[in-house]
Amino acid sequence: MWNKFRNIQTILFSTYSLIIIVVFTILVLWFYTWTSDLLRKNATDSLENNGKSMQEQIESEIRKMNDVSLNVMYSNLVKNRFKQYLSDIDNGASEPVDPAIPQASEPLESAKELAEILTAAIGPSRPVEQLYLYDFKNKVYGNGFDNRERYYDPKKKFWYDEVVSSDATKIITPPVIDEEMSKYISSRDKQYSMSLFRLFYDTYNVPIGIVEVKQYYNRIMRSVLDYKRDNPDQESVLVYTDAGEILYPLEANAEDYEAYIQYAGERRGSEAPDRFTSAFTNPLTGHKELLSYHHSSFTGWNTVLIVSENKLLSPLFRFARTTVLVALFILLFAIALSYVAAKRITYPILKIHRAIRNIRLDDLGSGRVATQELNSGLNELDQLHGSFLQMSARLRQSMDELLLSQSQELQSKLVALQTQMNPHFLYNTLATISAMAEEKMNEEIVAMSENMSDILRYISSDQPLVPLETELLYTAKYLEVNGLRHRSKLMYEFEIAERLKRLQVPKLIVQPLVENALKFGTLEKPPWRIRIKADVADHRWRISVSDNGPGFSEDSLARLDQKIRELGRSNEMPVLQLGGMGLLNIYIRLKLTYGDSARFELANSPEGGAVITIGGKLSNKEE
Repeated sequence: MWNKFRNIQTILFSTYSLIIIVVFTILVLWFYTWTSDLLRKNATDSLENNGKSMQEQIESEIRKMNDVSLNVMYSNLVKNRFKQYLSDIDNGASEPVDPAIPQASEPLESAKELAEILTAAIGPSRPVEQLYLYDFKNKVYGNGFDNRERYYDPKKKFWYDEVVSSDATKIITPPVIDEEMSKYISSRDKQYSMSLFRLFYDTYNVPIGIVEVKQYYNRIMRSVLDYKRDNPDQESVLVYTDAGEILYPLEANAEDYEAYIQYAGERRGSEAPDRFTSAFTNPLTGHKELLSYHHSSFTGWNTVLIVSENKLLSPLFRFARTTVLVALFILLFAIALSYVAAKRITYPILKIHRAIRNIRLDDLGSGRVATQELNSGLNELDQLHGSFLQMSARLRQSMDELLLSQSQELQSKLVALQTQMNPHFLYNTLATISAMAEEKMNEEIVAMSENMSDILRYISSDQPLVPLETELLYTAKYLEVNGLRHRSKLMYEFEIAERLKRLQVPKLIVQPLVENALKFGTLEKPPWRIRIKADVADHRWRISVSDNGPGFSEDSLARLDQKIRELGRSNEMPVLQLGGMGLLNIYIRLKLTYGDSARFELANSPEGGAVITIGGKLSNKEE
């Protein structure tokens, strides 16, 4: 198999192709690795930058709220005017019947001054939407969209107890639906707001009220909302507090994000990083993802960007596919060039090779080969081609002489072997007639003589090969002759495949096998059964003759096997022995006719008796 690859064109082509493939593969792999690392780093940096930008913008909004609250907290004017405002309430304002019901108070000069100071504290750019000052006497004063002065019920404020009792400098509440601030937005959707609370102290550091700075939730989370709007199918964003309370997305299912929060907590607990980007396998979906985590120590909030690796690295995958396609195209083009170069060098040699491989015996010395001009342009190959033409002429002459000699030798051997079988058959038949004469079987002798006359004409013909149908016809005549003698004691049957009836076989190749079966089968008690079967298997024909006699002894099988092996090595013709030798004669004729494909087997049947099988390979015409 490997010999067909050991030619100059294949070697040249393989060498050129191997050099191209190795060099090109190294360059492509290096370029792909370098570019993929660069793209992966850029994608990861982009994810980190987006997360950092979101965290900073969220923190910026909270700082604005915090700055406004600090402006109020540290303003002596606000403290003085608020104390004056509370004093005016105690001295002149009438208390409502039900403090739980909001009710506006009478205008006070200190209230006007307080409003002006708070407006200045918020600033002209209005970094926050609303500011409220609560006293501990259930009254609240607003500045912003809501400038009302009204009463409030501390029990209905979910944040009140936490703000009053907490030691924290500031408290940021989670987003809630704000009915009051929704009035000032044209959208029909309910608006969420978030508030930052601080205790309001006087100059003696005594709490005198509560400062609430309120901002729309959408404004605080504007960076997140804008990013999600611009990238609807990319990253998922999670914003949550250190306590695990999810701020974004609103109304999120905590179980969907529990694994991310737990993983980030474990990383922060072991390494304490404020930000990191790490690979993560989602336990719910099993997908590989990247997390970009950012923590704000100011707000105590955590921002996590979650993106599938496939989506994040989609530019890398597209680049990889493009690179592979371009690389394959260039590689195929380079290999094609190497093939053309190798073929240009080896094509003249290939023409000579094809001429030698396809030449037939009839072409040798006929002149048909000589008309095929090489025209290689290479003197050495043209000279080689000329020498081949001269060699073919001399070879044709030698082949004719050799074939004539072999044909004559083969014909002589077959005729000699055939000639040996004729007296062998005649001797056995005359012995049978003599035995029948002793038994006074006159009618049977006449019938046998007629059949023997037909058989003698058959075996004395000069045809070395006959159709199997003809051979079986005269074999049946032979069995009929012996049936006249043995009557019901002899039973025989033919089982012949229809397609084998026209098979050409050596003459007298089945009859001697039947004769051998009859000779040894009659050594047992009758009835004597002989079966002739011919079939086809694996493109080979096979004929078997079996009997129910004693079979071959081990010594006989060993002796015959040894003689067959000796004949196979020497191809010598066996010498006729009238006492019996037909099996070896049949073997050597099969060997001469079919060569190595000849089959000759001697065996004993499991049911008893001997089985002799002969065969050979079917020719294309016979198939």
